[in-house]
Amino acid sequence: MTIDQAESRIVDWPWPFSQADLAAGLRRFYKDPTIWIQEVKPLSLAHVRPSIGRIRGAVVAYEGQQTAGTCRLIVKEPRGTTRTGLAGAGRREVGVYRYLASEIPVDFPSMISASEAGDWMIMEEITPVRAAEAWEAEDYKRAIRSLVVLHDRFWGLSEDLAAFPWLSRPLDADFEVHVAAAANSLERVVDQGRLSNWPDRVHTLAHLILNAEKVIEPLKHEPSTLLHGDYWPGNISVLGDGRQVVYDWQMAAVGPPILDIVAFVLKSEWWFGELPLSRDEITQEYRKHLAALSGKEWDEATWTELWDHALMWRFLQEWMDLLAASPTTLLQTRAELLERVWFDPLGEAVTKRLLS
Repeated sequence: MTIDQAESRIVDWPWPFSQADLAAGLRRFYKDPTIWIQEVKPLSLAHVRPSIGRIRGAVVAYEGQQTAGTCRLIVKEPRGTTRTGLAGAGRREVGVYRYLASEIPVDFPSMISASEAGDWMIMEEITPVRAAEAWEAEDYKRAIRSLVVLHDRFWGLSEDLAAFPWLSRPLDADFEVHVAAAANSLERVVDQGRLSNWPDRVHTLAHLILNAEKVIEPLKHEPSTLLHGDYWPGNISVLGDGRQVVYDWQMAAVGPPILDIVAFVLKSEWWFGELPLSRDEITQEYRKHLAALSGKEWDEATWTELWDHALMWRFLQEWMDLLAASPTTLLQTRAELLERVWFDPLGEAVTKRLLS
């Protein structure tokens, strides 16, 4: 290869990592120190949903003395942070893989390589046997049981998890950042007239922000655990043998476990509408298995109160920003679903828990 050819190849290289980064990662993954990269081609991904940043597929041809072939990889490039002032989304996910994965009792895709700051990550590509929207009841039950095991493993270990400062702490250190971001998002929503047809909803969201301390009060008294932060079928691949692989740990956090359950249910309902299991069946599955595993139980009144407050907080933490960023046409198209999944239960929770 001439110098001009080498320079042209570098200029045309469309990936955020170097060939040396990729080769080093594959050498570790395949346990073959002689691997070198022959070719990297883009790969179309049919099962990837919106995420923080950019996600691409790649097919890599490689050769070594002990092994040779092709592999399919995912290249993630998180952009910015999950919230201004918080640890970068990529930094958080890389931290989970490097320092916590061995302690987390769920299956992960392998991380082939990553930058220290989390600007890019190379993961093994895992194609699910069923798309998330085609999940069966047993898939939902298995996912909930896995979440129970995850929460039980780190139950009450918030002080131990303090050793990992890049984990989000939405109800503690990061609280003010989330509230300020929600206030800015609501201002954008009002200025852009996105909720002009729902004036009562604007008042509901305003009460949510003004009473943010009250929103999190009952949640702060619950034991904390490690939260995935964005646990739902869109971030879980079902394999042929029924096992599930969990990815997208970029919102990993420390907090009360009900935050993960609320996110799982509401995000699934938002994307898929009617689910194979009802909301009550999903939450009962979680409570039943957690009680069997750890003895932790809630009476109905306490669980309902925690659910209302977790719902309010999840909207303030994440969905207020999504509401501000969503095109008005999308909000109008999905108005009925928005009312049923979010606005109606949110309005009831605000009235019952904040205004009564």
